[in-house]
Amino acid sequence: MTNSTPKATNTSVRKVTFGEITDSLVTLIVGILNSYVPFFIQTPISGEISGSATTILSFIISWVVQPDPSETTIQDKNGNSISAKE
Repeated sequence: MTNSTPKATNTSVRKVTFGEITDSLVTLIVGILNSYVPFFIQTPISGEISGSATTILSFIISWVVQPDPSETTIQDKNGNSISAKE
């Protein structure tokens, strides 16, 4: 077993990025519906429903999106890729 240390990075993993994009899109869509669609102007989508939809969709997207191989492997001293989970 090689002794290597993962490098810290400020880049978020792909799963988190797609989950957050989903959160933003749901928030924007609910805001647009509540502001410009006549049915929702009279009976707007509540914060509880919006929050639940955001959480569920973000979970589904984060579950489906696979991490990039560079996010699950590290380079040892010889330049070989090994699992970062070990």
